[in-house]
Amino acid sequence: MEVEEIYKHQEVKMQAPAFRDKKRGISAKNQDAHDPDYENITLAFRNQEHAKGGHSRPTSQVPAQGRPPSDSTQVPRWLYRAILSLYILLALAFVLCIILSAFIMMKNAEMSKQLLGFKTELWNVSNSMQACEERQKVWKSVQGSITTVRSKVENLEMHLADTRNVNTKVQKILELLQTKPQSPPQ
Repeated sequence: MEVEEIYKHQEVKMQAPAFRDKKRGISAKNQDAHDPDYENITLAFRNQEHAKGGHSRPTSQVPAQGRPPSDSTQVPRWLYRAILSLYILLALAFVLCIILSAFIMMKNAEMSKQLLGFKTELWNVSNSMQACEERQKVWKSVQGSITTVRSKVENLEMHLADTRNVNTKVQKILELLQTKPQSPPQ
């Protein structure tokens, strides 16, 4: 715990010179390397942690006080606008998907109604076809009956013609018998 507090205290002291060194340039880094008061505490602390357990503890760094943000760390303004534009496009795409889903659902309901209508019409046509088939069966049986009656009528006409022939022959025989003189019975 004490090592950590010392580290934080020394780090705060060293941040102000580090900011000043950035303004001076690279030559300041070389000067600090030869300075006896300069210590690389971060490396020493990390090395101690690696020697103990292998994992370094997360430490919170104390931010420098009164330091204005530099241009290199500041996020450009256009990036915020670009991200905002992407969010707006994402929202518009989401709204478009919702609208298309609603349109598809409406069309689906409409098509379902049409399909039910087609199903009813198909059912009616099927019933009509069955009725027609039954009528055709009845009509075929009627036609069969008509054919049998016609054949019987033709048969009767032939018998009638035969009967007429017999009748005419009987008439001729009777006429012959009447024209012949009657002979006395013997």
